[in-house]
Amino acid sequence: MIRTSEDGLPKRLLLATDLTSACDRAFDRAIQLAAAWKADLTVCHVVEASSLRPWGMERRIKNAETEIERLVRHSASSLKLSRHIVVGDPAERTIEHARQIGIDFLITGPAHGKILGEKLLGSTAARIVRYVSLPVLAVRRRAEGPYAAVAAGIDFSAASRTAFLYGRALFPAARFTLVHAYQISPDWGGRNADKSVDVIEAEEKQRVLRAAEQELADLAGAAGDTGSNLETNLQQGEPEAVLLDYVDKHWPDLVVAGTHGRTGAQQTAIGSVAEQLLDTLPCDILAVPTRT
Repeated sequence: MIRTSEDGLPKRLLLATDLTSACDRAFDRAIQLAAAWKADLTVCHVVEASSLRPWGMERRIKNAETEIERLVRHSASSLKLSRHIVVGDPAERTIEHARQIGIDFLITGPAHGKILGEKLLGSTAARIVRYVSLPVLAVRRRAEGPYAAVAAGIDFSAASRTAFLYGRALFPAARFTLVHAYQISPDWGGRNADKSVDVIEAEEKQRVLRAAEQELADLAGAAGDTGSNLETNLQQGEPEAVLLDYVDKHWPDLVVAGTHGRTGAQQTAIGSVAEQLLDTLPCDILAVPTRT
């Protein structure tokens, strides 16, 4: 569920860090966002506990405290941070702890996959996105300033619309590109029966593009975007492939994607689009939930 303050910005951020060698990337981004949004920031590390690793818990907690202190000490920010260390499964305890302390925005890095028996359950970030009802920012790149170029995957669903509008509100100064993957399904019969294949396909493509352009214009209007800081990119193909191609060519700082969420038996299904993007895109990703 998306919760914001009166100014439309998150005010209680949680950085879930694995304290590995690249964890300073997510930490620096969290510091930057907390300062920009005038938000509280909690740095949280989950010390993994399972039947496979039952030993040395006190030492591992002490080591985590030392590493978090090192992160904070090397930060140039004067921002006051809360430091929390909890024990358990990284994804499950992160979600539980965020709920317990009233977090409204979660930041993490691309952690290693978790293996249960012979089954790879996916990265911690992907597992968090799968179950949490909060926006999740997965950080891959080193922060070099505020997000300047943002791509939003748009399929005209409620999820993609919510994600774009939320991302636009968070980063109003950024240049946004609405990336839409379209497909054509020509009608070969009826009035088209006597037309050539090329003509039928061309007419159908033109119809689909006109409809998509109108949808994108309506979405831009809903966000109050009519200036040069909003662009559109329409390509034929599957959504994941089109978005990956766009990122490879244009290297945006951030990709915004909506998540639909699952309940009941559907929770065991593998991979929403946002989860797949977490495993494939080389840039930061903001996954925005539509479930409540």
